[in-house]
Amino acid sequence: MILDEIIEELSYDLKQRKIINACVGTSYTTVILDDQSMGISHTITEGEVDYAGEIIGKNAYDIAVDIENPLKRSISIAILNSLTIGKLTNGDPLSLYSGNKVCAFGYYPYISAGNFSSVVLYDFSSEPQNSAKPFSQFNGEVCDVAVIFGSALVNNTIDKIIKNVKADHLILTGVSSVEAVSTLKKYGFEAIGKIVPVDQYRAFRTICEGGSAKQLSKYVTKMYLKI
Repeated sequence: MILDEIIEELSYDLKQRKIINACVGTSYTTVILDDQSMGISHTITEGEVDYAGEIIGKNAYDIAVDIENPLKRSISIAILNSLTIGKLTNGDPLSLYSGNKVCAFGYYPYISAGNFSSVVLYDFSSEPQNSAKPFSQFNGEVCDVAVIFGSALVNNTIDKIIKNVKADHLILTGVSSVEAVSTLKKYGFEAIGKIVPVDQYRAFRTICEGGSAKQLSKYVTKMYLKI
């Protein structure tokens, strides 16, 4: 799986860090490492965390490597998301591209058409919105640009998407995105977008207290890295 390769790529950095705080909220999961970096991912409440109550103080790699169910992947990807490898630029990576058709995959995905003639959305949620198609209908797509939100790592659909989408340009972005440059470049990604806290305390508390995407947006900003 791509996620296994991502963990392996980031293993050295992960092994240098310990978890000093963690919170699994209703919408998002967050961790803070001993270098004060903060990571965020989507929460998918399927499965059980058998080491709950024992995460704080653990080595980041030892927790991140356990991805056997969606709830554990929520924690793992929050840890992976906390690592900043490259120099990030303010903004949305999609703004760098134009073309006829852009495709996006995520939970309640929304992207502006911008420099594109058409937008096709595939929604992981059980009740698709914004004229999106349910992801269960996805069998293949041809796009100028494909935007895969990092939640595809949490729900373990990223391998299927990459196998069945044909795009001139691939972007990984969103709350659960990760900076695994070598692995992502290997699979054709050209840019990584991230949601970065600008008020870490408020972002952490918002997640712990069950905050929505709208509430969290007050304390984070969009950044990206070209690879």
